[in-house]
Amino acid sequence: MKLKHIANAFKALILGAVLASGFSTPSFAGKADIELLKSYVGNWRGRGEAKLASTGADETVLCKMDFTDTGPDRIGLTGRCSLAGSTFSMRGTVAYVEKNRRYEAVMSSNTSFSGVAVGRRSGKNLNFSLLNVKSESDDAFDIGVGLQLRNGQIYVKFDIVHKESGGKSTANIPFSKS
Repeated sequence: MKLKHIANAFKALILGAVLASGFSTPSFAGKADIELLKSYVGNWRGRGEAKLASTGADETVLCKMDFTDTGPDRIGLTGRCSLAGSTFSMRGTVAYVEKNRRYEAVMSSNTSFSGVAVGRRSGKNLNFSLLNVKSESDDAFDIGVGLQLRNGQIYVKFDIVHKESGGKSTANIPFSKS
């Protein structure tokens, strides 16, 4: 499997997505929703394992994400991850969009992919899912990613199914605030 596709899934997963720079968010988001979102501001470090279909090998994934307070109803993200000798970077914003009454995210990275994540709240937890993320360069893979903000921790998971071979690459990365 091409590392570029792992990077695309990995970045999409890490954030769930980041709001596009031209995105306009209303200023009347629910106080509890904003407080939950802002509780993730800080520096985060993650270490997990990825199993690559192309080699069958287990690889260590190391990541860091920094969430910053960038507005009344949003947080910004910058991050990078190392996997199989490659480094992937990402940036963006996660926001509570009152108009749509939900969390939304979109992300940009040093490789190309497209996808939008919608966050769902369950108590004090947020769950973002991206399914069938598309790479601009190749559609030989089905990519599913998920991001959970749960009990003051972040959990990232991705699955990549190779359409031709049916092989599957997976990764699970827990993050802790540093």
